[in-house]
Amino acid sequence: MGIGFSAKSFQLLEELRDNCNREWYLEHKPEILEHCVDPFRFLLECVTRELSDHSIRLSGGKQTMFRLNRDVRFSKDKSPYNHHISGTLTRSGSKNEQGGLVYLRLDPTGGMLGGGYYGLTAKRMGSIRDRILAEPEAFQDMVDHLAEHDLVFGKEDSLTNMPRGYSQQSEHELAWALRMKNFIIRRDMKRNDWKGDGFVEMIADFAKVVTPVLDFGLVSVEGT
Repeated sequence: MGIGFSAKSFQLLEELRDNCNREWYLEHKPEILEHCVDPFRFLLECVTRELSDHSIRLSGGKQTMFRLNRDVRFSKDKSPYNHHISGTLTRSGSKNEQGGLVYLRLDPTGGMLGGGYYGLTAKRMGSIRDRILAEPEAFQDMVDHLAEHDLVFGKEDSLTNMPRGYSQQSEHELAWALRMKNFIIRRDMKRNDWKGDGFVEMIADFAKVVTPVLDFGLVSVEGT
């Protein structure tokens, strides 16, 4: 199997977005598997091999991919299917991972890469905030390291005000970091980023660059 995604891959995801119903999906499911799902699984396996000698072992494959079928029981959006393909690379090689992750998503516009910790409880995010305050120089070194690779912490979901228990730190030089609700790095991907020579290495390099984020956030796992 070749590595990469074709114009057909993105066309199918566009059509799934525009025809998100069971009849269309079942009719085109074999094509979606051939052009989207199977190549994505193979990509995760290839990146896993590329990271085999990295300082932390991150792995993924079929077992770390998310289903196209959506659980709509508690959602206002009743669309039965996602129109993106996504999966993770984790220390455990499973989706049930607390120690941070690298996230890949392929969608009609291109997609994204992410690395870090998402959707943490207030207690776990508090552990990270406490470490930022206890080790500001180490945190700033990590921010500078990321900037060298044109990466920054995502601030889109940041709190407007300081989180509970941190109001006294409102003038701290890292107050912006304390307001973050998630501890994650994001890189947007264009369609052409998912094909061509070297794109597996590019994704592996992203994982290597965000490794300090995964390590720094491990404090949120201790004691859980």
